[in-house]
Amino acid sequence: MSDFFAPDRVGAGNLLAVAATHPQISATCRIELDHGYHGPDGREYHRFTLPELDTLATGIAAGFHRAGVRAKDPVGIFVSEGARYLVNFAALTKLGAIPVFINSYLDPAVATKIFEKVGVTHFVTDVDHDVDSVGAVKHLSEPYDGAGDDFTPYEHALNDPVLIAHTSGTTGVPKAVQFNHGGFYYGVYRQRTAELGKRILSALPQSHGSAISVVMSAVVRGATIRLVTDRTPRTLAAGIAEFRPALVAAFPRAFVDLCRLDLDRYDLSSVARWMSTGDANHETHIRELIRHGTYTGRDGMTASGSLFIDNFGSSEFGFAMFRNVHAPGTDRYGRCIGKPFEWVDVRVLGDNDKPAPPLTVGRLALKSPTMTAGYWNDTSRSEKNRLSGYWLTGDLAFQDDRGLCYHVDRTTDKIVYSDGETYSALAEELVMAEIDEIFDCSLVSTYDQATDGRGTTRGEIILTVDVRHDGVDSEVLRSRVNVVLRDAGMPTVDKLMVQSSGGYLGVTGKALKRDMRDDFRSSKAAR
Repeated sequence: MSDFFAPDRVGAGNLLAVAATHPQISATCRIELDHGYHGPDGREYHRFTLPELDTLATGIAAGFHRAGVRAKDPVGIFVSEGARYLVNFAALTKLGAIPVFINSYLDPAVATKIFEKVGVTHFVTDVDHDVDSVGAVKHLSEPYDGAGDDFTPYEHALNDPVLIAHTSGTTGVPKAVQFNHGGFYYGVYRQRTAELGKRILSALPQSHGSAISVVMSAVVRGATIRLVTDRTPRTLAAGIAEFRPALVAAFPRAFVDLCRLDLDRYDLSSVARWMSTGDANHETHIRELIRHGTYTGRDGMTASGSLFIDNFGSSEFGFAMFRNVHAPGTDRYGRCIGKPFEWVDVRVLGDNDKPAPPLTVGRLALKSPTMTAGYWNDTSRSEKNRLSGYWLTGDLAFQDDRGLCYHVDRTTDKIVYSDGETYSALAEELVMAEIDEIFDCSLVSTYDQATDGRGTTRGEIILTVDVRHDGVDSEVLRSRVNVVLRDAGMPTVDKLMVQSSGGYLGVTGKALKRDMRDDFRSSKAAR
């Protein structure tokens, strides 16, 4: 079976089609949907077999071809969250065209800018996701040619683009990231024998590359995967109890929100593994999740609890970069993201662009076969992220003498003050681990190095906290937070604000500290 999926004949652009021809995989793999998909062939789908998906994708591909879509044409997809992203990915890659995924919850005006930047030739929207004209042919739904327009399926080369997705936009307007046929599949193939179970629930945004990656992982294993569009915590917990997956995959925000519930009220006994990708997860939330479920230990015995696979990655890499696996008896926390996958070459760079010594914070730079070819139609920005063949991820990290890596902040989020600098993500992790009342938090400073000049001020350091219970005295809580920070040698908080951590979130659930800083600076200036 592994030879059948070897990368010399299979990649991200043709995996779904090739897998549909495999007798065993096509018989066992199912793609289930939590909400029905109304296909342009007139059918309503609640699940797909791989042959069914391939037949539907062929009809839609024929419709696109009849409408003038050709190989290497970027085609925008901006629709309601659901299976349409996967279906259009399968259809467009048959033609060698390039799907351009826009998150369902993105502002249509921003979606329009991305389409314009990419230069889409066509785009698919629905009534809830209309965008301004970008000079392209517009399809309100997937075109369909049930007779099968005469087209020859495209044969991808390793470097052919198969998807353009966008970043979360935490540092500004989302960037269009290119995924290639070989690189996007590379990590999936290398990890094809990793134990993930035969029932997978994916709560990842289906417009994100990671969602396609998890589908590919399920396919090469012949697993059944359910694609979840409703990720509200109660619905997600109930869905886990009903579907009984061995693996639940999601972004950190979905797991954070799950932990708001009394999870003892839900049957999570089937879960052996939780798998997150993107930012590192917080210890307090991981510990809550791994209390539930059952898993098989290294001794082959069934144990209570579950494993949490904390995959650290970014949109610029078609697969995660680091993996840290937590179990009920492990204690590798404190922003530890573990070791890189064996095919990833890691450097932590100092100010002189040379490797930093162990335990020294520097810029994270990586080299990997999964690395993006760059930002579409933005060579300048792409090259600014490259250094000697490595990609600068925008993260600050350090390695210990065992090779374990620790993520401390984004380069844009570190707090600079007159005596040095500190790291917001590291401080947040420490505060949450030490003070039980704090469920989630974000630390920012109103200091602006570009305008204030380093060393002249530290600005006002503000901590927004989401607390577990009402009635918390913010000044008392600030005093307790400052004891923790002071003992760790970190600058103290000037203001603590009790509010929901969901107030400044991007479309993928990441905290938009840029927006927080801008709002707090504006409020300060107005006083």
